[in-house]
Amino acid sequence: MILAAALSGIVATSAHAARVQEVSMRDLPAFLAKNDTVVVQFTSPDPKCRYCIGADKAYDNAVAPARDPKVKYVRVQWPVWYKFPDFGKLPKPLGLPEQMVFRRGTAIGTVSGRLLEDGGFLAKVAQIQANPKEPKDFYRPDAPPPPDPNAVPASPMSAEERRLTRLMARKDLLAGIVSYCGRLPGDAAPLQEAFDGWTASHKSDLDRASLVMLGRSSRADAAATSAIVREETGTLSGWTRGLGIAQDRNAGREDCDRIARGFAAMPPLADG
Repeated sequence: MILAAALSGIVATSAHAARVQEVSMRDLPAFLAKNDTVVVQFTSPDPKCRYCIGADKAYDNAVAPARDPKVKYVRVQWPVWYKFPDFGKLPKPLGLPEQMVFRRGTAIGTVSGRLLEDGGFLAKVAQIQANPKEPKDFYRPDAPPPPDPNAVPASPMSAEERRLTRLMARKDLLAGIVSYCGRLPGDAAPLQEAFDGWTASHKSDLDRASLVMLGRSSRADAAATSAIVREETGTLSGWTRGLGIAQDRNAGREDCDRIARGFAAMPPLADG
């Protein structure tokens, strides 16, 4: 089954970790100032940060093929994911993990979310370098700090929160498919382009979904989110079956091409 293969196929090795330098938040401004281009992963080792789990190794794996000596790759993390350190004048991430690109100390773009795709990350960094955002265009809305997940019981998710959570689950599942297909022989560009187009068309809602996920981290929230992910997995499994993809064997390049052509036939998100 292509979804199962996609979700289990991301394997990163510690051999790549040496390419990423760990930098404290306190030292980050000085590091940015003395280097031309820096890609920073903001994340946390806190196991309560659901999307942070494995993000460090995925980032190491994604940047391992990089060869441009002018671009440095670093990671900044803090122990309790929702207790952000002082960012000073630097823009804060909308959610964790997030990969932000800086040029001479100024943010010029970002690649958000969990790194399930390893083939296209460096291409996205290159695209940001070629088309940097201006400082005035890099506005990050201030979000209220999420509550301590151990302090109060979770309130029921609203219909809109469930819709946004469903959208983020769909993005992660699709990213897993793209990653899996990117490792197969053949041309992976059509599927990557279809996924990038889908992501761009949902950017506003995905940004809002990141804020929802940032504030929903209790055990009760995790249970509700897991149920939504299971539902969305079933929905996308039905979609791939409808495209003629067998569920009892590993997907091949022809199956990935069917998915690329079938994005327009993807079922709409369920309400709530």
